[in-house]
Amino acid sequence: MAPFCLDATEETVAETKTKDNIFDEFGRNTRLKPALLVILPLAGAVGSLGLKFSVAMAAVAGPLTAAGATFLLAQFARDFGLKQQDYLFKLWGGKPTTAKLRHRDGRVNTITLARYHAKAAALLGRSLPTAQEEQADPKAADAVYEAYGDLLRELTREKKDYPLVYEELIGYNFRRNLWGMKAIGVVIDAMSITIQIGFAVQALAGHGERLGTTEMSFLLVNVFLLGCWILITPDWVRVAADAYADRLLAASEKVQPVAAPTSERIPGRKEEQ
Repeated sequence: MAPFCLDATEETVAETKTKDNIFDEFGRNTRLKPALLVILPLAGAVGSLGLKFSVAMAAVAGPLTAAGATFLLAQFARDFGLKQQDYLFKLWGGKPTTAKLRHRDGRVNTITLARYHAKAAALLGRSLPTAQEEQADPKAADAVYEAYGDLLRELTREKKDYPLVYEELIGYNFRRNLWGMKAIGVVIDAMSITIQIGFAVQALAGHGERLGTTEMSFLLVNVFLLGCWILITPDWVRVAADAYADRLLAASEKVQPVAAPTSERIPGRKEEQ
């Protein structure tokens, strides 16, 4: 079972009893909610089609949900997020945890970095590269840092012992998956707004009717969501990725090099760093 982490190579969802259970806290927040946000504008478009159509859609929604539609949506969110992960790491110059362990990175205080390296040496059973060794062979140094990141994620899987690490992991995966579905979200939102405006114009021209309060509310919500997509960028995802890396490295100081019990464990995910 892989660790929970931000390398975001998410492999399975956080589960406590059953594998790939999207209805636990991790699955709801990192997979299902991004998917629902993407299709939310469709509610406004459906509302514009009239009460009868809305009732019909509501009647269909129950069976679809029972048949696994929400599970399918969550899987789509996961897959779209994972497909973009390597691109993100390349854009950022490497996995956040790996980058923060580099001497040349400079974002971690040198004294704190030395403490992290000392702890890493104790857990790995080998010394970490010096600044000179890292400069001479950055690729080899990164291999050591990645190995430590993998080990650290394995040793911090206990949600009850590392709640802050878990919280930041959820934040990162939510943002990554939402950004991975951005193109689809923009298209759905734009199409929904177009449909709503089209029906509003038709009603006004044909019957002199204006949008009701409900229809106007749906339209404004969709316009707001369309604006929000502008803010969902790789930089927005990176804020959460770096926060997770910071928490993971900080948690290393209380980690002991022993196998954790299987109960209450956060299952492995490739969505970590």
